[in-house]
Amino acid sequence: MRALFADAPRTRRWLDLLGLLAEAQAEHGLIPAEAARDIQAACRSIDVDADFLAECRERYEATCHSTAGLIAAVARRCSASGAEWFYFGATVQDITDTWLMLTLREARGLLVADLERAMAATADLCRRHRDTVMAGRTHGQQGLPITFGFKAAGWLAELRRHRQRFEEAARRMEVGQLCGGVGSLSAMGPEALAVQRRFLGRLGLREPDISWTASRDILAEWAHLLVLSTGAADRIGHEIYNLQRDEIGELCESASTEGIGSITMPHKRNPEMAEHLGTLARVVRANAGLLAEGLVHDHERDGRSWKVEWHAVPELTMAAGKAHSLLASLLGGLEVRADRMRANMEASSGLLFSEALMIALAHRVGKQTAHRAVQRLAAAARREGRPFAAAVAEDLDIRSHLKTQEIDRLFSIEAQTGHCRELVDRVLKGSPP
Repeated sequence: MRALFADAPRTRRWLDLLGLLAEAQAEHGLIPAEAARDIQAACRSIDVDADFLAECRERYEATCHSTAGLIAAVARRCSASGAEWFYFGATVQDITDTWLMLTLREARGLLVADLERAMAATADLCRRHRDTVMAGRTHGQQGLPITFGFKAAGWLAELRRHRQRFEEAARRMEVGQLCGGVGSLSAMGPEALAVQRRFLGRLGLREPDISWTASRDILAEWAHLLVLSTGAADRIGHEIYNLQRDEIGELCESASTEGIGSITMPHKRNPEMAEHLGTLARVVRANAGLLAEGLVHDHERDGRSWKVEWHAVPELTMAAGKAHSLLASLLGGLEVRADRMRANMEASSGLLFSEALMIALAHRVGKQTAHRAVQRLAAAARREGRPFAAAVAEDLDIRSHLKTQEIDRLFSIEAQTGHCRELVDRVLKGSPP
């Protein structure tokens, strides 16, 4: 991912684009064919090494223009004809925007590949732990029994939606830019639209309906798509982080024998990948905010808004790439401790079954009356440190409405996971929500 945005490969691709642009312009008579051949030969011959980049930088620093150094360096390697016609009629944003769409196409492929790895690992967790019971929690407290497969299925359903969003965004991102100074293609004469079509078509990009030099919604969408996908990774990582706490111990990251959690507390086994996901997601969200600011442009071009992309797009894309990769690794090696899940539920002394008891009682006395009765019993059991089932069994009011066998069924973990198993099956089959 980093190689897509590094100086040398980026400059190499700019040179390829500029050579292709000269070729398309010559085919429509916009520049001499001899000049186009010379430009192509010069661009292909350049070794984009440290010396070449330093040469470009020298002229850039002298002129304060982002591509003046590149133009001068290439011109030195052309004949007089080629030097005069190099980068004809195009502006910086024509090349940088087109390069960016090609680069983000490759980045998208890497991101989607790791997202699919994460999805496959999550689906495997769903299958293996469809029936593994655990406590469902709300507001940080135990609520009702669920299965771990159900929790993982919620992750899988969200990751699938993000996968779909990448496909939808791709259709809008497969567009290039060749529009000139203010977007009117004025420098390219009567064949301008044909040149645009030929140039972009050879890159596998659509020509834009109109210049998007001041319309940066495509990049804002890209940024916020990565906010969503890394937000999901962060949510999953944070859940694992919490469930790996010593006091809970239901999930655990895989760890190598050489892994070090702390250089001063040798026993530590920290949730490193889960923490990294949170850090990376914050980097993505911060840079997405910068790109949202860039939606507001002055007139037909605004360097304040546009040039922030040079920082924000590479950084957030690389951070998202690492997050997707880490998420796939985290889920693929996740340790699930079913014994701890059951032990933690049993530690609630039966309070997780309060809803089942209330619903059963509601059919006899009404929901609100049932709620008050069960809440009273639960509070008393907690206050007295007694098992909830014992408090229920001794309550004459409850026993006047529910038989002992009915109460026993209500306090069965396996019987009180609702439709978790069916919902896991539905997600695995790919059924829509």
